[in-house]
Amino acid sequence: MANICEKLEIPPEFSMEARLYRPSHLPDAAIRLAALEAAILDDIEVLKYPSVPLPYEHDDAILEVAIIGAGQSGKALAFGLRRYGCHNVRVFDRAPKGRQGPWRTYARNHLLRTKKDSTGGLEWGIPNLHFQRWCDANFGPDYYPSIKKIPRILWADYLDWYGDLLDLPIAYGTRVTDISWCEEDDCFVLATTTGVERARFVIVATGIESAGQARFPQIVTDVLPAHAYAHTMSELAVEDVCGRDVVVVGGGASAFDTANAALAAGARRVDLMLRRPHLPPAHRVCWGSKWNGYHRHYIELPDEMKWAYSLADLDLGVPPPRDTYYEAARDPRFTLYGSAGIDALAFRDGRIHGIYGGTPLAHDFMICGTGARNSLADQSELSALLPHVRLWRDVYIPNGMASHPELENSPYLGEALQFTPRTEDGSFVRRVYYLCSGVAHLSGFRCNLSGLQFVAPRICHDISRQLFLAHAGEVKHAFDTYAMWE
Repeated sequence: MANICEKLEIPPEFSMEARLYRPSHLPDAAIRLAALEAAILDDIEVLKYPSVPLPYEHDDAILEVAIIGAGQSGKALAFGLRRYGCHNVRVFDRAPKGRQGPWRTYARNHLLRTKKDSTGGLEWGIPNLHFQRWCDANFGPDYYPSIKKIPRILWADYLDWYGDLLDLPIAYGTRVTDISWCEEDDCFVLATTTGVERARFVIVATGIESAGQARFPQIVTDVLPAHAYAHTMSELAVEDVCGRDVVVVGGGASAFDTANAALAAGARRVDLMLRRPHLPPAHRVCWGSKWNGYHRHYIELPDEMKWAYSLADLDLGVPPPRDTYYEAARDPRFTLYGSAGIDALAFRDGRIHGIYGGTPLAHDFMICGTGARNSLADQSELSALLPHVRLWRDVYIPNGMASHPELENSPYLGEALQFTPRTEDGSFVRRVYYLCSGVAHLSGFRCNLSGLQFVAPRICHDISRQLFLAHAGEVKHAFDTYAMWE
């Protein structure tokens, strides 16, 4: 085990002041924002053609689409479906309003990981709805050009404004507990904490949390008392770290973000343990985001190539953003250890005594940046559907390449990120779309903004297509009986 912080120099242009800077609203921001909102609503009205629903009998008691999750993906899809002519849509989110996604809960990154020009396509071709125009209205035209990445809290504010302005049909504080198929009514039945809903299609957009199950090393849960450790996906209490010696296990972006948060909260010392001998030398996901067409068409690649991409990505690993690393490495209280997997743990006299890569160290508190469990089986609301869902292990056996349990147990998705059935008896699962981290590697969609702008139109198009084809006879009948000369 070795301290590897000193191997990457911090460039002189790195500025914590710039990372932490948040602009002030202009004195007339409310007036400017009201004018922008009026322009957006006018744009939507101008671009609404065609606006007449397809001529078939609509059952208002059954939602066309139920969306689970009102984060950036759920909101983007709710508006996108409206643009595609689906108006009987509802979004369900278990959190109270304002706490959708990770932005105001456990996320600790000062800035979004993607560059500012990657905003997920939430504007759906309406420039006035873009984050930049929102910034211009609130902070003036000079702020947005001055930044490289979007501050996390500003993004959360924008998403809240986006949902309110568009009057998206979101049921806050509502958890979906079970989804089953009702063949008689040709729809899904969703049990929620506020009642039962029915829907023709379901989009599971629970994002980075996937099943919502934080993953801990077994040795941690077996040996340490619950008060002695936490996960990067939990909200960190200042009293857990202030004035204390903290160990962070894991070397990804969230691990570094939480290490930085612990330092900012007054930790006496923070040691970050990396199993690898050094940080990964490249972030290939960022490489793919540069190319027009990579995220748009990745899902269309043959299985063998998707498997090869994903396996290489898992083997290489993902480093934290450089500026996140610099923030930690500049602090003399921070040490990054390589080849520092957990060999042993004990809890004595209120302290965590560990051996990491052969070196004994003692700490007061542990934070695990070890990711989330991506197993479909952990998503209890999907339990009735899972026997019908095809997994990669059902379809593809690598030819000459190593296997991997996380890949094998990922759902084998269609080109619109829909489940595919094991047999035709389960063909209804094609109406369920899955936007969760559990499909990150093989589908190419990582619940991030770089891919959302390409995924959302695929899903909206596929739902619109299926609705049209399902009612093709009624539409043809309306065509045949149309007798008006306009």
